[in-house]
Amino acid sequence: MNFFDSNCCLGKLSVPMPKSLETSKELIKTMKRSNIGKALVYHSFSREYSPVLGNQKLLEEIGKYKNLYPCWVLFPHYTGEMPVPEELINVILEKGIRAVRIFPKTHKWSLSEWSAGVLLKILEKRSIPLFIDFEETNFDQLNSVCSGHPNLPVVLTRAPFRLNRDIYALLSETSNLYIDTSFFQLYYGIEDVCEKFGANRLLFGSATPFFDPAPLIMVVKYARISKEEKAMIAGGNLMQLLGF
Repeated sequence: MNFFDSNCCLGKLSVPMPKSLETSKELIKTMKRSNIGKALVYHSFSREYSPVLGNQKLLEEIGKYKNLYPCWVLFPHYTGEMPVPEELINVILEKGIRAVRIFPKTHKWSLSEWSAGVLLKILEKRSIPLFIDFEETNFDQLNSVCSGHPNLPVVLTRAPFRLNRDIYALLSETSNLYIDTSFFQLYYGIEDVCEKFGANRLLFGSATPFFDPAPLIMVVKYARISKEEKAMIAGGNLMQLLGF
């Protein structure tokens, strides 16, 4: 089974962790140990320091590795730190960026339409997947983003399994919301989502280095679903979202 990790963080963390991955070599070593073939990666600097500098450092760090794919961190352009969306999308396409992340709470900006709308529209126009951690948003905001931008793939990462009632409601009411498996460790949760909504709504994610990827791989491998569904979750769905 070919695993394509949708949720990896590379770089030095402000709060050190035992398994922090500061270099691409360390990440590749972890991936090989867990039999992960590809990974979508963002840089810790992009979250904890400066998205602009972190995004550039990410490209420098992973540039020579063909199985590591960059995920840039963005926010609205109004302060002049980011290019206006029309210019930003050209840079994203030129650099080969196929997915982006946002951290609105950490970076102190609103995900409401009056603030984020222009950015979300330009991403939607190009169908560039948008990744967001659950602790950076809430269900009302997610509903507004998904319903207001129906052609924008929105991937909810670190989704707590204890909130599956609201997660299921959003999956029912939207067609462009996806869940990564890193935190979604509900008992028979993968099986239940596959049965109710389809395997295409799940993406394998490890939340490396915050979690060890090996147990999360086992959750997918031993799920009571078909081989085809496992292959979709392991990497097929992400490949499709990224346009491969």
